[in-house]
Amino acid sequence: MTDVLIVTNWIPARPSVLADALRQFRDAGARVTIACGCDPGEIPVPDGTAVVRGVQAAKKLPKWDRTVYRESPNGMKLWLRARRDPALRRIARSADVLVALDPNSTHTVWELARRHRGADAVAGLMPALKAVARRAERPGRNIVRRSLDPVPAPAVVADSLRERADRLIDKVARFGLGRRVLRNPRGRAAWRLLLKAPGLGDGRRVHLANQVIERLTKLKLRADANGVRAVVSSRLPADASASWLVKSADDEFKKGRIPTFLKVAAEAELARADRALALGDVVEAGKAVSRTVLMLFNRAAHIDSLMSPAVRDPEAFLAPLHRSAAGKVLAAPRGRRTPAAPPPTGRKHRLLLVTRQNEYFLTEIKARYEQHPDFEVRHLDLAGEESDPLTWYTGQIIRNKLAGQSQEGEQLKEWMTPHLEWADTVFVDWCLGHAAMLSAVDPGTARIIVRLHSYEAFTAFPHLLDLSRVDDLVFVSEPLREFTMAAVPRLRQPGAPRTPVVTNAVRLDRYRRPKTAEARFALGLVGLKAIAKDPLWAFEILREVRRRDDRYQLVLIGSDVDGSPNKMAANYQARYEAELSELEAEGAVRRVGQTDDVAAALTDVGVILSTSVRESFHQGLIEGAASGAVPVVRDWPFFAGRGPGAHSIFPADWIVTTPAEAAERILKQNASEETWRKAGDAAADHAMATWDWSVTQAQYDRLLLHPDGTPYRDQAN
Repeated sequence: MTDVLIVTNWIPARPSVLADALRQFRDAGARVTIACGCDPGEIPVPDGTAVVRGVQAAKKLPKWDRTVYRESPNGMKLWLRARRDPALRRIARSADVLVALDPNSTHTVWELARRHRGADAVAGLMPALKAVARRAERPGRNIVRRSLDPVPAPAVVADSLRERADRLIDKVARFGLGRRVLRNPRGRAAWRLLLKAPGLGDGRRVHLANQVIERLTKLKLRADANGVRAVVSSRLPADASASWLVKSADDEFKKGRIPTFLKVAAEAELARADRALALGDVVEAGKAVSRTVLMLFNRAAHIDSLMSPAVRDPEAFLAPLHRSAAGKVLAAPRGRRTPAAPPPTGRKHRLLLVTRQNEYFLTEIKARYEQHPDFEVRHLDLAGEESDPLTWYTGQIIRNKLAGQSQEGEQLKEWMTPHLEWADTVFVDWCLGHAAMLSAVDPGTARIIVRLHSYEAFTAFPHLLDLSRVDDLVFVSEPLREFTMAAVPRLRQPGAPRTPVVTNAVRLDRYRRPKTAEARFALGLVGLKAIAKDPLWAFEILREVRRRDDRYQLVLIGSDVDGSPNKMAANYQARYEAELSELEAEGAVRRVGQTDDVAAALTDVGVILSTSVRESFHQGLIEGAASGAVPVVRDWPFFAGRGPGAHSIFPADWIVTTPAEAAERILKQNASEETWRKAGDAAADHAMATWDWSVTQAQYDRLLLHPDGTPYRDQAN
């Protein structure tokens, strides 16, 4: 008699087909057992044709298998149950034909066949009936095949040994991940030895490494975590190592931590880009570079953090990008057919202002030159235009530069050329994606000016800008200029554009309004939505002054902190809201919220704060100073101690380094109403004489009309 084992993981959709096949098995003299992963009572079987039994339930699996079971696909889940079912294994040992009735049972039948090589393994009922018929025709053949049955396939033995090793490692890991072991240098050294062991599979190696690294990070042993990461990375194939490092960095960002191994991960991923580029695979190279850019310039690390890993040594931080073959292609100048023409004579100067949504800082500039008799002005806002998608998608910009040309680049050229042919000067505000993509188009004789504010310096876009097609890269302050010059070494090389510092255009006279006597006890903070504004530092100042005089109050002008971009921002927002709630309960904080009339709100402010970790120019602080409020400026940490910073823009007596020092300045300048008003008037006079549009508009005239004449950076700082 032939024994048949049918394995299934579902209830047959056509019961009559199964019933008919079972009758044929019976008529052929076969004995059939059906092992099902579902409820055995749901399998319709004609009387006397088969025995139906269920596979052992998942809840009876050992702990190891239950862990694997939860993460496995359905086909693997059935096998994990079947392999731990002693009765089913006995039936399988005596089976002559093993049958997979559905796709989810195929893996189980394959595994059984590897262990019982004397049986025929088939998928489907008709092949099973044929296998039974063949066995009936040649019974002698079955005896020979059965002689192999006690010996499983060599691969099965290897799998068994590997699984036993994995279980042993898992037991060791559960003990080895304890605080006592990981705090011990010998315990950490043992983990590094284990994780680079040659017999450990890549998947298991990475799984264990992730657990060890996470525990070490929570124990604040990040250097040791990086040591483990380096060991494991060295044992993985190059592409697998790069993928793991990039994913690890992404996981760190999602947990609200800045990865300390960003440079290492960038080097690995850029090496992958270089390999793809060498093979002529621009698409894969572009993907790898895009992943690197998203990681290196992740806003959580630079925009939503109180300190950026790029600040202390931007050139070293970005060295992987500058050194890579892909980075060199991105930086390669394409040049222009003709140099920019000098300002025209005999006709109006055609000025094209280019923005993408944000034109706030262009208001006064646009108004001046629209009214200027020697200028004709056009404003091109790319947002909403048919070309908009071509000018902001980072991956598209990267692909275009790596390929040298692209369909998108040709479309942009066709769309932009008429504007460039009309213009004598193109003023592109914000050095973002639209500026980078526009530099992919030869500007002809038009002179190109790009203005960088602050945010852009911590993005990839200055690195994607074709500097050979930019005549002036304008900065609004010296600190941002110095940082960007260090971050983008091409700006210091021959052929680089001029890098003038030209102050923001702002009318300050509107802010000079009378203040009440009570305003002297109101500390003002204008703009606090961005994490870089660090209002928590303002809370510290407030507590310091209120210890001496509880009349002081903090006035918050603008939208509240935005915690939506990422976990880093969300963590800061949570701290902000908790502290704000306490201070509001004391009556120490008043929120004005977003307003279109900042000048009116400032009439109730006697001290204006700049508590930011970074700024380019801090227009809100200058507006407050112009209103007659006493300025207190934190020595912005991003730039403090590394060259130009807040002290290169503001008078030395405005600058403080700690909340306690800020409190001392406030209390000293506000010793009486007379001293307060005198200090406020002096600040207002300085602001008007230095930064008011009536003074700074001459800088823009020099920029636009005399590009090779009067030096740019002769303005007061």
